[in-house]
Amino acid sequence: MQEQKSKWVKFGAIFAILIMVGSAVLVGLLLTDSGSNKTTEFLLSDTPGTQTNFTFKNAIDGSKYLPEGVLGITIRTIYSNDTVDQGLKQDFPGIEADKLMTASYSAGRIDYFSLRNESNASVTINGKPQYDVYEGHNILFLGPSHRLVAGNPLILVTFLNYADNSLAKRAVDVLSGKSLGSTDLSDILSYADDVAVFYEITVFKANDGSNYSKYYQRSSEFIDMTTLELAFQIESIVLQPNAEMKADIYALSENATGDNKITIIEEGNALKAYIDSSDVTEFIQDRDALYEIVSVHTRQSAA
Repeated sequence: MQEQKSKWVKFGAIFAILIMVGSAVLVGLLLTDSGSNKTTEFLLSDTPGTQTNFTFKNAIDGSKYLPEGVLGITIRTIYSNDTVDQGLKQDFPGIEADKLMTASYSAGRIDYFSLRNESNASVTINGKPQYDVYEGHNILFLGPSHRLVAGNPLILVTFLNYADNSLAKRAVDVLSGKSLGSTDLSDILSYADDVAVFYEITVFKANDGSNYSKYYQRSSEFIDMTTLELAFQIESIVLQPNAEMKADIYALSENATGDNKITIIEEGNALKAYIDSSDVTEFIQDRDALYEIVSVHTRQSAA
């Protein structure tokens, strides 16, 4: 079933922002201290100062913990021994994470790893840990372009310009109450189903000139309690679609593959579409057709 799942949940590399926010962050970097070459495994719970302590169910509440300026969010469920889980355990021995929320910014990205109870994540370091003490938190240095904030969730910050490392401090500002959480995607998230069980949620701002302003997608698989069979669903929301894009989505719903059911709901400035199926092959066809529609109506960024 895991193999079948991987076939339909992967989001195609249509948008540059999805490439940025959709991959797991596997640092592969060591904390360094020029005064020592001794390598040790540092338990992150031993980090002094205040540690993070909050939970996020989905993108609706998760966005409240992000600093302003977010361009897109991806939240995925981490399954035991999947590729994300395996990669995490290489970088953070002992970690047990169940969700990963990635937020992209013009200056970089922030990854929030929601840990299961009694997770004992650690990181391999050379010498002594180095910190930037800020608002009661000790922000660990992980190379020139990476910072780590310990706790649950574990927060990994990657910034594009190592001279501008303010992104980690902006994340801490929200945790400490110094600044409010992001409202950048609140308008489209207000239309989303408030669910806790899903494989992946993706929401992002469209490029300038696109035929819509923002896009949201949730992919799920579940047991249909009527038939007791496995069922698949995509919930997609397009904010402020133009007439041409709306027409293409309606045409898709009228020509659903096989026994697939595509339901369209218009509410305010949003067009909401559900694809429901009990056949993974048929589901993939309409899922890919929807992706193609969104791609066609997305203005591609200049290379």
